[in-house]
Amino acid sequence: MVACIVVALLLLGGVPNVLHAVELQDEHSQDEPSRSPTADDLLKVTAPDYKKPAGVSSECLGRMMFDVSGPVEWPLYYSHMYPKGIFSRSFSVNIRDPYDRMRYGDTLIAVIASANGIAKEKVFEATPRARVEALRKSIEEKHAYIARLKKPGEIKNANKDEIEDQLEEIKRLETIIAKYGTDYEQFETGLPNSEGYWTSEDSSEDQTERDSILRAYVTRGDHIFVFESTTRIKTPSDKETHKKKFSLMLSNFRTRAANEIPSERGVCIPFGFIQDSGDTPIEFKQTMRFPDAPGVFYTLSTGKVNARNIKATPLLAMAEAAISPPPPEKPSDPVPKVVQRIGPRIVKMGGLSASQGGVHLKLDQPGGKGYEIYSVFTGYGGWLGTTVLPYILVNMRTMNKNLAPELKEIPPPFAVSKSRMDLVVKSMRWRPTTPPMPELTRR
Repeated sequence: MVACIVVALLLLGGVPNVLHAVELQDEHSQDEPSRSPTADDLLKVTAPDYKKPAGVSSECLGRMMFDVSGPVEWPLYYSHMYPKGIFSRSFSVNIRDPYDRMRYGDTLIAVIASANGIAKEKVFEATPRARVEALRKSIEEKHAYIARLKKPGEIKNANKDEIEDQLEEIKRLETIIAKYGTDYEQFETGLPNSEGYWTSEDSSEDQTERDSILRAYVTRGDHIFVFESTTRIKTPSDKETHKKKFSLMLSNFRTRAANEIPSERGVCIPFGFIQDSGDTPIEFKQTMRFPDAPGVFYTLSTGKVNARNIKATPLLAMAEAAISPPPPEKPSDPVPKVVQRIGPRIVKMGGLSASQGGVHLKLDQPGGKGYEIYSVFTGYGGWLGTTVLPYILVNMRTMNKNLAPELKEIPPPFAVSKSRMDLVVKSMRWRPTTPPMPELTRR
């Protein structure tokens, strides 16, 4: 079934990593491994035998680092039409992986920059402060309109009706403003060039529990970092505890330059870093691409393994390798041809053994305008309950111009993209820290 879904999406020009959503669910599983990893198991995640090639750069995501053959782009575009989808990032209106998301503990994270003619500051239009300001401006405009309708002399019946309608609309907008004042509170982040707010939502039918929600917008140079923490509360003291915990996390955040690899314990996000003790659980899934090949995605997923997110990497690799083109809808439609199947097989991801599978197709079109379609999955399933052996998934796939008009060129040859993926996979390793994680110093 998984392979069938992927086939259809692949031939449309891009596989949105549906395979990564496939997880083994076991209600009776515990967040404890069947055995503890040995010192040799732990050593492998550091890729001790890997030698960094000359002329390549390093990047990091989550608690892992890897090498790349040149500058990379992260999905930083903000579509102001969909403010609620702020944590699912994109490269442009049509170029996105809808499953991209970064969760750090109970906090969702987004990184936004100006792109494609949309200023990063558009994100502030969705804040309660900006919404209230917009409502007040609308009320002012309606009062001015009413004043223009009230011309000297007798007011026409039509004008009277219009004035009544405008007054009713003003009352409605004032009610909305009052509700914003009740539902939202300003939150002081403690950071310069930032703003935040607190709100809550019912989380139980009897309304005895609520979800406390804190959101912060932190502007740093070319980027806006958005953090949203959600936790269950029952009492006012729970709310204050949530605020203190969120403030502490924000105080541990700092920016980092592209290719900067921090030495402290903590978590890398695009152009940012959150310092911590090394044991906050994460679930990160972010897509990157190279500027000279905008239609080829390299999606990285990593996080601490628990009973609810166990990754069946051999199954995922097998499904990816089994992709086959479906029959054409019309006899005249060109049919992609399988050029090569990759695996399923075992490959090295740094010092770890990972499952890999994929397919390389070619679509011939009249006039020699054919193009290549490919998707390759590589994954290490991680170790249940162990921070330093997270799951690590890398999926390379193409998107073509039929799905995204903003793409002006076809993907490069498979060999070019595969070599870039190979470097990422072979170089994947735990980011060394000072002090190191206690598990990695165990003998």
